[in-house]
Amino acid sequence: MSDRPIRVLLVEDNGEDARLVREALREVRNTRFELVHAERLSEALRRLSDDRFDVVLLDLSLPDGEKLDTVVRVHGHAKAVPVVILTGFDDEAMAVKALREGAQDYLVKGELDGNLLARAMRYAIERKRTEEEIQRHLQRITFLRDMSLATTSTLDLRGVLDILLEKIEPLLPFSAVTVRLLNRETGQLEPIACRSLDEDEWKAATRGADASLSRVLPASHAPAKIPNLQSDARSLAPDFARKHGLVSGLRTPLIVKGDVLGVLTFITKEEHDFGDDEVNFLLTLAGQAATAIHNAQLYEDMTRLAAELATSNRVKSEFLSCMSHELRTPLTAVLGYSAMIQDGLLGKTNPEQEKALGMVQRQADDLLTMINGILQATQIEARVVRAEFDAVDVVNLLDEIKSAYVYPFGYPLGNDVALRWDYPSTLPLIQTDKGKLKQILQNLINNAIKFTEQGTISVSARHYLEAETVEFRVADTGIGIAKELQTVIFQMFQQVDSSETRNHGGVGLGLYIVKNFTELLGGKVDLASEPEKGSIFTVTFPVANGEG
Repeated sequence: MSDRPIRVLLVEDNGEDARLVREALREVRNTRFELVHAERLSEALRRLSDDRFDVVLLDLSLPDGEKLDTVVRVHGHAKAVPVVILTGFDDEAMAVKALREGAQDYLVKGELDGNLLARAMRYAIERKRTEEEIQRHLQRITFLRDMSLATTSTLDLRGVLDILLEKIEPLLPFSAVTVRLLNRETGQLEPIACRSLDEDEWKAATRGADASLSRVLPASHAPAKIPNLQSDARSLAPDFARKHGLVSGLRTPLIVKGDVLGVLTFITKEEHDFGDDEVNFLLTLAGQAATAIHNAQLYEDMTRLAAELATSNRVKSEFLSCMSHELRTPLTAVLGYSAMIQDGLLGKTNPEQEKALGMVQRQADDLLTMINGILQATQIEARVVRAEFDAVDVVNLLDEIKSAYVYPFGYPLGNDVALRWDYPSTLPLIQTDKGKLKQILQNLINNAIKFTEQGTISVSARHYLEAETVEFRVADTGIGIAKELQTVIFQMFQQVDSSETRNHGGVGLGLYIVKNFTELLGGKVDLASEPEKGSIFTVTFPVANGEG
């Protein structure tokens, strides 16, 4: 204890017993006592309300007290003050019961001596202090747990700050708490939220003040104690502090992974020396708060970026859709006039002209396919594509597709490439969208042709009766696809080789459309491929679709 005397409130109605206690305390060396005597319980309770004592010596046989009730009333009146019971020889059992009601110890009056009495009071004070320390520690652990659970219940930054300040307010004996967050662009700690202050007035009071990190915190980013906010040069709003009677403050940094996010400040309305234990606890609290604030800021950033990305994608899709429509109109005219010239409607042509017209026709067809693909891709992205289910004769559909690849009238194949078809005539009718299924298969076949310079392209179909599915397979002996690219190629505008020097045309939409149309029709697409060996694309659909 400090050098000041131990202040003792003796509650004893017997004057002789009170004199003996006073004389016993005078015998004690090296410890000074200041004894205040109250003869009635009512007087003792009044003194406990008006003054501060280190320990109470309490007789259970008071005229205005009822034994155990006396202990309960004293303990309830001053929970922080330890109570030592003074009892007679025949009252020890009652004294033991008093211990259960909050008393720290008991002494038998007839056995008192100064050293015994002094030792009992010192131990009582120390036990009480230890109990309070343990209780305070448990309170803090519970508080930190509750605050962690509460602040992680939301990712809204303002919500996190409100919960944080709400949780701090009842536990800690501070008049106000403020939060400032660092603006990375300006380098200033901007006022964000506070508790027990008028937020608008507080923000206005610090507007224009230098709230740079170097001024608010030490260079080491350690906590900053400000003994007097009304006069200290580090105070950001001394006039505001004087107006509202704010005196001492502790600024604790909000740090995550070494980066300072802001400052949490605890303010009192009386001079307060923040002890090491208190500072360490508030630093722990600030660490939890910083993590919650950091997560909320990350969520805000992600939400903003997602919104910007969505806007960017929408603008891109609108642009592509608009340009595709605008390009398709003149391209249709080019195809129309080219066909008229080839048919001799605009005069006779020679072989060289017919060859050139054929090349124009093929290139224009490729360009139209590309434009239609862009339009479909933008519709898929906008989620406006719908499937129209009906009974589809798979054999007739495959015959129809096969006829389109008979050269020279269909898709041109190289001299070293063979296109083979393998499907039985017993394939069933399936519930699906014929147009979209046809485009899926054509995209896979065209993709195989594009990347196969020699060898074989096989198109096959099988009905699996037990699984009630129909499987379509397009296999080629082309360049193949590396393992790391086998998921990427189904994304929009992605190709196996997307360099400017690639040998193959297209914009990377064919397989994107395949995957999305397949899923739209309730099917799935699989890929098996090895570089330089070729690829096998398999699409599987249910015979009876639930949407049919």
